[in-house]
Amino acid sequence: MPKVAERYLEIDPYRIIEKGFHPEKNAVSESIFSLGNEYSGIRGFFEEGISLPSLIGTYYNGILEYALEDTPSAYKGIVKRTHFTINSTNYLKLRIEVDGQTLDLANVEIQDYERVLDMRNGLLTRRFRWKVGGQWIDVSFARLLSMTRPHLAYQRVSFKAEKDASLRISFHLDGTILHWGKHNYWEKGVAKENELYLRTPTTGQSLLTVEDIVAPVSCHAHRIEDKEVASFYEVRLPEQEEVCFERFVSAIASKSGASYEDLSPEAQSDLIQAKELGFAGLLKENEDFFSAHYAKSDIIIDGDASDQQGIRFCIFQMLSAFHGLEFGNNIGAKGLTGEAYSGHAFWDSETYCLPYYLFNDQEAAKSLLMFRYFTLPEARQRAFDLDCVGACYPIATRNGKEACTLWQHASTQLQPTSAVAYAIFHYMNLYDDEVFMKDYGAEMLGEIAKFLFSRGQWNAAHTHFGYYGVMGPDEFQLMVAHNAYTNFMGKKSMEYALSVLEDPRYGSPALLQKLGIDEAWKAKVREACDAMLILFDPKTNLFEQHKGYFDLPHIDIDQIPVEDFPLYSHWSYDRIYRNDMIKQPDVLMFLFLYNQDFPAEVIKANYEFYEPRCIHESSLSPSIHSILAAQIGKNKEAADFFGFATRLDLDDYNRNTCEGLHMTSIAAAWMNIVYGFLGLRSDRPVLKIAPTLPARWSHYGVKLTYRGLPLRFDVYEDHVDIESLEGTVALSYRDEIVYVEGKVRLCR
Repeated sequence: MPKVAERYLEIDPYRIIEKGFHPEKNAVSESIFSLGNEYSGIRGFFEEGISLPSLIGTYYNGILEYALEDTPSAYKGIVKRTHFTINSTNYLKLRIEVDGQTLDLANVEIQDYERVLDMRNGLLTRRFRWKVGGQWIDVSFARLLSMTRPHLAYQRVSFKAEKDASLRISFHLDGTILHWGKHNYWEKGVAKENELYLRTPTTGQSLLTVEDIVAPVSCHAHRIEDKEVASFYEVRLPEQEEVCFERFVSAIASKSGASYEDLSPEAQSDLIQAKELGFAGLLKENEDFFSAHYAKSDIIIDGDASDQQGIRFCIFQMLSAFHGLEFGNNIGAKGLTGEAYSGHAFWDSETYCLPYYLFNDQEAAKSLLMFRYFTLPEARQRAFDLDCVGACYPIATRNGKEACTLWQHASTQLQPTSAVAYAIFHYMNLYDDEVFMKDYGAEMLGEIAKFLFSRGQWNAAHTHFGYYGVMGPDEFQLMVAHNAYTNFMGKKSMEYALSVLEDPRYGSPALLQKLGIDEAWKAKVREACDAMLILFDPKTNLFEQHKGYFDLPHIDIDQIPVEDFPLYSHWSYDRIYRNDMIKQPDVLMFLFLYNQDFPAEVIKANYEFYEPRCIHESSLSPSIHSILAAQIGKNKEAADFFGFATRLDLDDYNRNTCEGLHMTSIAAAWMNIVYGFLGLRSDRPVLKIAPTLPARWSHYGVKLTYRGLPLRFDVYEDHVDIESLEGTVALSYRDEIVYVEGKVRLCR
């Protein structure tokens, strides 16, 4: 794999540490030091501003806008106007001046710089010494997003001078930030001292941000403009005495567009509570939040501190992006850490992110699924737009509507729809939640099956069924016939839907009538499933990725210069499509999802054929390769891919961390350990494990919850300890059922 790490951060099990300022990494650090609490997210930009490439970003889950203009197109089914999560009010903005010198780290002399993100409590701190005239000023910052009081944020800045100095500092609520650096998507609303209320022009949503500044002196001036308010302070810095300012913020985003008058009482009440708690109280609540989650979902690695830091960063960011705070939220591909992918959620939510919550928090997992139920009307409309029936889930969305204006993705990729079916199957496999299936799941599955059947076609001779003109997960192959992933997942999705609809607990006459499904339709779907064309050669054990793939020109991906990455930025669009190079796992992906359907020799043959052709241009990629490599005994490859997956952002492997964190890689790193090294398989009713131990580790421990029972797995060189303290759990180990109650030790 030609990609290499660019490591500049210190290694620590619970902290992300930057020692010494790295201006060339400023935008990368802004992503890595992001904070989030699912309700909102804020990038790790400098409060005081800096004259370097920077993305000042504050984002709210579900607050979005539409593009100013339609994408020119006269063709039916092509999305004309996209939507996206918008950049919002910057409530951390400061402007700082000491003895007439403005603080801008790109233009001043500093020493002893250190920035730390503590993953035990979500506290981000930064400190350095700033040379002003003939003396050094100690400057420190702290910021915090409350994990339990989602509207609340906290900021602190303090100064200590060697001798007397004069400080001028201003605090801003800035609603003028440009999204993508081009346009501000907010209309003026209400601006008062320490309050800013704004509205979106087309979606009619609103955001009220209020602050309470605790300062050693009174504010001497306010400035109030349409989209920005500021408070100005002047104070002497006494010799060797610390001067501290605190800012408490309540920011309430209303998807329904609530008025200033409706939101203001709640915001003011939030501030009163925040000040009563103070910084120590807010920090303690965050510590308790993370401690409780780590107690049931932490992963411990002995033997490689880099891997330990990497996986804990991934768990921290998963909790920051989503933890079931609000029913029906989703996880954007960048979480709430940047503007790449426009805040959109993809099929990653169901295939990569969901497993973490399935094994840690059932309600959070159900909440992710409910996003797809709440947006079922939009999926129905999308199927209609594509001349089909049923429900077609979008390739990219924030509100359930298709947001991708690239027809080759939006109109030809069916994996979001089959991913929703798989997610329901996966959830039910673990929880057998009859209420969910009866009230929500069965209806979704019925609509999914209707779409997948209407989108598929018979060949001219009516001997096989499949999908024509599609793009599989690979995305480097366009408008192909019989993509193996698409055909296989389509077959599985329709078969599962039929089994559910024929179950009297779920397939009630009322539901079938609502869906327009009768016995004749079911028979046609069964016929199509039986005739689905899966391109498989039993002699070689290879699935052909799509019809004609084996005949494509070959490219040696190891000869591609590292400077060419990311390829989308350095190669012409059509050049990428003209060879057998793979962006991300395609055949290997369905071999992972339905892993126990395939014998080991089939998995091994396909891994060895497709892995050398994969360029890993997607964060979806390295973890799946690592998982399958571990399964077939390629332990070094598995460990190497894991290092790539878990530190994709921390070490900027793809040279695009500056755009925001890769939530899929973050979720997949957790899967990498649980499904890879622990060998867990959850595609059958009984959980299966097959642990392996990377050579560079002496031990690892995994905590998860299975069917409501907390479990702990500790894997050593010669044995595995499994512990269940709250009940008896049946697991499959070496093809035998093991009943775990208390602690059980198994030989490896």
